[in-house]
Amino acid sequence: MRRNLLVLGERYIEGDYGCIMAAGELHVDNSDIRSLYLAGETSIHRSAVHKLFGAGEVNANTLSFGNVKVVGEVNLQGFCKGDTLTITGDLSAEFLECRILGSSLPGLKGKKGRFVWGNGHFTWQGKLKAVTFENLYALDLSGCDYEFNNIISSGFLSYNGEIACNNFYSFGGLFCEGINAENITVIINDYISLQSVAGSNIRISKAFQADRLFKSIPKSFKYKNFTSDCGIVYIPSIEGDAINIEYTRSDVVSGVDVVIGDLCIIDRVEYSGSVVISGKAVVNEVVRL
Repeated sequence: MRRNLLVLGERYIEGDYGCIMAAGELHVDNSDIRSLYLAGETSIHRSAVHKLFGAGEVNANTLSFGNVKVVGEVNLQGFCKGDTLTITGDLSAEFLECRILGSSLPGLKGKKGRFVWGNGHFTWQGKLKAVTFENLYALDLSGCDYEFNNIISSGFLSYNGEIACNNFYSFGGLFCEGINAENITVIINDYISLQSVAGSNIRISKAFQADRLFKSIPKSFKYKNFTSDCGIVYIPSIEGDAINIEYTRSDVVSGVDVVIGDLCIIDRVEYSGSVVISGKAVVNEVVRL
């Protein structure tokens, strides 16, 4: 039978436990814990934690986990694998693999369901692998070797290169060299700086409405439909198969089927299938390939 435990101060534990509530400094080794609630500094080695909610510093080596939420700093050594990990703070990982990985700042939420950011940012580093990565705050991924199938960013996301994945959604600020994904949705934001967008299906718009693909993506946060009140975004190069953009300024838009919506300013549009240009858009040159 699993024991429940209340820890105050410093404690070393080993074995199987039900619920542990800890405040202080907890050291866990070779254990299987059903639920762990902590405040302070925690070290976990060669253990499984099915549910963890904590504030402070978590250091783990060879950890198996279920649902983990930490406000503070997380340092992972060895191979750590689990289901859902949400961090409000910095992350360092030797190798982390999970189904859903998220960066969050609870309570900091903008109007119309959009998450915003304040001063400073979080820094993550290490090798990260997840089915879905969610970002709700200001996060720099430049120190990461990552493999994400899906990226959903509602905060400010920065990376010192091209961001690549299968499905990419940006509802906030974005700073990188470019985006390369099968499906790309970018909602207009005043804090977007990138040189190129390349993919099969590209949508750049002021309004977000969850479609079937977005609803099918595993995620831990809820997202509301909303309309951005930001101005025109500048992306020098946009290249894809199906392209539908509005409120966008670009040097070259090249695709198979291209829709140029309201308030676009495009120097050159290239298409090989079909093209539709709004009467409220300005296009200097249209070329059929």
